[in-house]
Amino acid sequence: MVNEYQRDDSVDKKILLSAFGIHAGGGLVLLSALIKGLNGSLKMVSLDSRCIVVKSLILPNVKVNNIRKSFTARILAICRLGCMTLHGDTLLCFNSLPPLIRPKGRVIVFVQAPHFVGAHRGIRYSWLTAFRIKIERLWFRLGVKNCDEIWVQTVGMQEAMRTLYPRAFVKVAPLVDDELAERLSLLPVVVPRSSEDAAQYTFFYPADAVGHKNHENLLKAWEILAEKKRNPVLILTLRLDEIEQIKTRAQLNGDVKMAIVNLGWLSRDEVLNQLRKSSALIFPSRAETFGLPLLEARALGIPILASERDFVRDVCIPSQTFDPDSPRSIAMAVSRFIDGEYPLTAEYHSAEKFGKDIFS
Repeated sequence: MVNEYQRDDSVDKKILLSAFGIHAGGGLVLLSALIKGLNGSLKMVSLDSRCIVVKSLILPNVKVNNIRKSFTARILAICRLGCMTLHGDTLLCFNSLPPLIRPKGRVIVFVQAPHFVGAHRGIRYSWLTAFRIKIERLWFRLGVKNCDEIWVQTVGMQEAMRTLYPRAFVKVAPLVDDELAERLSLLPVVVPRSSEDAAQYTFFYPADAVGHKNHENLLKAWEILAEKKRNPVLILTLRLDEIEQIKTRAQLNGDVKMAIVNLGWLSRDEVLNQLRKSSALIFPSRAETFGLPLLEARALGIPILASERDFVRDVCIPSQTFDPDSPRSIAMAVSRFIDGEYPLTAEYHSAEKFGKDIFS
């Protein structure tokens, strides 16, 4: 699971591509682009038998195996590819499913489906799809130890994967087709404000420490901002013992200095005075029957950053919204408010760059 594979530049480098299960949608678009970009380096490809379009893109000298829709056929296919992956070769599992036996060569697993990090929970699937997801998650857990690298498409997926598999080497490599890569390269670059500018912003959250008020994720979001050298001021109204308990539950990194001011309990007039002096109200609550601070901020003309929830939309139009269960989403909303936009967090990869990264 740790990236310990040693490359030998004297060995002819070839890629064995595992792509069974990919036959439609965005996965097929990316697979087509990838094969065009890697054709000269491909040694063997395992394709889904339903994937007719891609076959015409593969050079005649590349061995192609058509794999039918069957777990038995797929397990045999990945075992065959693993056995054929020699020292100096790279087995690229483009379908998120790692080999169940350790090959001699390097193994990269490109994860494209959210259920491998548990992001599917709460979604209703047909019984057949739910069964497939359960088997694939088990397959991934059994095979992840045979991976040298796990590649994902977003920073959010990288963080989720590292949480589940802390010993894994996880890299962000957002592959797009060549046409989209060209269009994305033409987008203007958003330069975030300096840390000094960010420090001039104050965000006020007048709330007690009841669980649904969600202080833990708010503090985690401020830690993320501080790690990026951004230190807007967060103003809270908690008792001293409450904020210490919340910091403990949030498991914050004590070495990261955050700009947090706790004013303690405030009267109604003091809350309104502080709200008037603040850059914005931040309101990460998960549930409210009313949400009085939202109305107070609206009445005072103070911008609002709040959870994307119905109770918020019932009483105000927020300047920015976020997922209250995601500290990163909260941090990004704060950055968008400060900067006007939020810069892209990754450089998008054409198939050519993706291939170069495999051999780098």
